[in-house]
Amino acid sequence: MDITNLHQIVFTVGRITPQGVNLLGTCVLLNKDGLFATASHVTNNDNTNLVIVLSPTTDLLQYQDTSNNRVQTIDASIFKVDPVRDICILRVTNSIFSNITIAGADSVKVSDSLAIVGYPHSNYGRQVLTFQTTVVGAKILIESSGIKTKHLVLNIQTRPGQSGSPIFNLSNSQLVGILIGSYAPEEEGGISLGGIDPQTLHQTTHAVSAEYIKNMI
Repeated sequence: MDITNLHQIVFTVGRITPQGVNLLGTCVLLNKDGLFATASHVTNNDNTNLVIVLSPTTDLLQYQDTSNNRVQTIDASIFKVDPVRDICILRVTNSIFSNITIAGADSVKVSDSLAIVGYPHSNYGRQVLTFQTTVVGAKILIESSGIKTKHLVLNIQTRPGQSGSPIFNLSNSQLVGILIGSYAPEEEGGISLGGIDPQTLHQTTHAVSAEYIKNMI
């Protein structure tokens, strides 16, 4: 997979606040004019002051300067949301698009190698584009609201801020999924340590199949 231009299609989603730009998660530029995909929980389905955040320091081929906080923003709005599958499509007025091919979970099998491209800890203001590799550990169906959705289980631990990251097939660079987050059992009386749920500290991350994006754009 060619990583040369990934910084030109993978960005952070932010929200303008009185204190500045609050980074929310990761998004990817789609092959339709002005549309980006992320996880719906990244935006919390709230259209207020959303932006796509562009940083001059996120080239994967260079050292990324974490002391350079200068960014540019593009105003964004929610185009479509699929809350059942946790997918949100954002739209900007700028005429921009990528040449990525959208596939889905059907195009890969267990043990295939994938790439996650996103911004770990961006919710803490850290804007470092990060390339990680993993393998498909399982293919599962998750039922919500009576609808079964295709997910990939990835053998890697991910962190907040990576939600919405694109998942690419290393063999052909096709977009096969959108990162949703670590699996956490639904139990009452859970605890949080430094804002982290200890139940998410394991090698099981879910990604929803990218095929559902096609029906939204």
